[in-house]
Amino acid sequence: MILLADPDPETRGELRDELEQAGHSVTAVATGLEAAQVLMQTVPRLIVIDLDLKWLSGRQLIELLRRNPRTYFIPIVAIAGAIEDLRGIPLLVRPVIAQQVLALVDRFLPSAGRHDGPLP
Repeated sequence: MILLADPDPETRGELRDELEQAGHSVTAVATGLEAAQVLMQTVPRLIVIDLDLKWLSGRQLIELLRRNPRTYFIPIVAIAGAIEDLRGIPLLVRPVIAQQVLALVDRFLPSAGRHDGPLP
């Protein structure tokens, strides 16, 4: 499963549709809090996260993910309005084209080798 966290309903819907058409299972959320709730229940194979999430920013969520031994290995693709240094995390600058996201997903998922499912 891919966790997609983007506050813009249009972008979120477009990316979810494109990822699902490419054969991926997607859980799409609008806020950082919703993303954190999903992460308490399951370990996604990859996370696509907008840095401008509400109630828990994308930056804060990435920091939490990297500090948790259950989630530090999950590949992350970030989306932002401007270029930022995210210490090795691929960043796409808005406006995002779905094919850019798909290319990064294809790059990361074959090597992710993680399970989808509940946390132990």
